[in-house]
Formats: sequence, C-alpha cells, structure tokens
Amino acid sequence: MDNKTICLLDISGFVYRAYYASPHMQYQNMEVGALFVFCSEMLKIYSIFNGAMFVAAMDCSRHTFRNDIYPEYKSNRKHMPDDLAHQLSLIEDCCKQFGFNVVKCNNYEADDIIASFVNYYNKNNELIVISSDKDLLQLLIFNNTKVYNPVKHKYITDNDVIDIFGVTKDKIIDILTLSGDKADNIPGAFGVGPKTAVKLIKEYGTIENILKYCNNPKIKKSINNIILSRKLVTLEYNLNIDYKTSYNKPNDLEEYFKTFGFNNLIHRLRKIEYD
Repeated sequence: MDNKTICLLDISGFVYRAYYASPHMQYQNMEVGALFVFCSEMLKIYSIFNGAMFVAAMDCSRHTFRNDIYPEYKSNRKHMPDDLAHQLSLIEDCCKQFGFNVVKCNNYEADDIIASFVNYYNKNNELIVISSDKDLLQLLIFNNTKVYNPVKHKYITDNDVIDIFGVTKDKIIDILTLSGDKADNIPGAFGVGPKTAVKLIKEYGTIENILKYCNNPKIKKSINNIILSRKLVTLEYNLNIDYKTSYNKPNDLEEYFKTFGFNNLIHRLRKIEYD
C-alpha cells in the first residue's frame, strides 16, 4: 500500500444535517433540498482536502448486528422522513459524481466501515475521519489517524477529547459503556452518568477492574448492562469489505449541478482548481 491520505466520510451525519438545513427545492416534482445542501457540503470538503482519496461510508438499513444483540438499540429514533429517504439514492450518486469510493456493508453501520478502514490502512497512510459523531473519536487511538469535525471546522485534539469525555482517548469506550447513550438507546450502568463514569474510570482504571473490585450496588446490579453496552459501543474493525481505494477525479460537476438547477454551486465550483 502506497503512502496516501484517505478521507473517511460519515455520510449519515451529513445527510441529516443537510435535511434539517435544507430549503424547499424541487426537481421533476421531487424534493431535492437535502441533496442541494449535501452537494454544497461535499464541495466544501472536497476543496479542503483536495488531492486526498475519499471513502464515503453509508448505512444499508436501520437493522444491524447490534439489533440482534439488543433489539432496543436505536429503537427510540424516529424513522427517516419520506422526503429525505427519497433523496438517498441521489445523495449516493452525488458521492460518486465527486469521485468518492462508496462503501456499504449489510448488517453493519457506517461507523464500523470507517473503523475497519482505519484499522486496515493506519500503519502506512494518513487517515482523516470526517464526522461530528463523538463515537468515532475512539479511533484516535490509531496511529496516523485524525478526526475532522465538519460542523466546528476543526481537527479534534487530545485536549478536546478530555473536554468532551473527561478522560483521555484510550478510555472513551469505557466512558461510553458506563454512561450509555440515550440517543442510541444504549443502557449503560444504572444511575451512572458521564460525571460518575469519569470518577469510576479514574478510580479503577478499566471496566474490568470496576466489575471486579467496585462494590457500588448500582454497579453490581448493572453487570449484564455493562457487558452489553460494551459490545454495543465498540466498533467493528475487521469487516469483510473491499478495501481498495483509488483517486478518482470528479465527473463533470458543473453539468451535474446544472441538471438540478444548483446554480449557486456552479459559481463556487468555478473557483476551485482540480488536480
């Protein structure tokens, strides 16, 4: 594997942000507002990381192996709005128009795809994970791996990790395990929030030590939940997917944008020089 910079895009995060920020726009009686905002964001990302290879990690469906382990996983989330679901195929095509390598994997999430690419390539290549998802910050333990937050427009530093979680990057999984995650419906330990989780990790060092030595009744009552939560928050690193990457020049983006009447993007595109 040659030395190269690979940008790993968490597409689902971009998709939902695009939808909730989208204007009302139509193409052939179909809503394309989210597609417009998504294209705008991809244009920005491409200009920032021009010259890198891009992998666009996408979810296949809501059901993954985590639902097999715990049926309630993410069950509290609303279904994707119809007018966004109808734009997903257009968004996937947009990624291909930009020359991104689109990767999906049945029964796994985009986060697992990104983690597997990081594990596969990190020894010889620079990896840039582009996401605002705090769960992906656990990948900072890998060499040559950075996380760029596209909402805050910055790389996440070790100090940022401490500000977010109260611990260093090697303890992120432990904190997520103990405190759980309401957004993903991950139970965590009974009565343990982020502050208590940090206190426990600082006192005992690891989840294993907490389970072995902590006599707190809430922890004793939560052993099964803690073991379950650990499985749910830990990313998969060895998916059976195609790891081939290639640098693909974008297609004729001006013509692509013109198709949907995205004239504003055409003006921005003309300011960017492509290699």
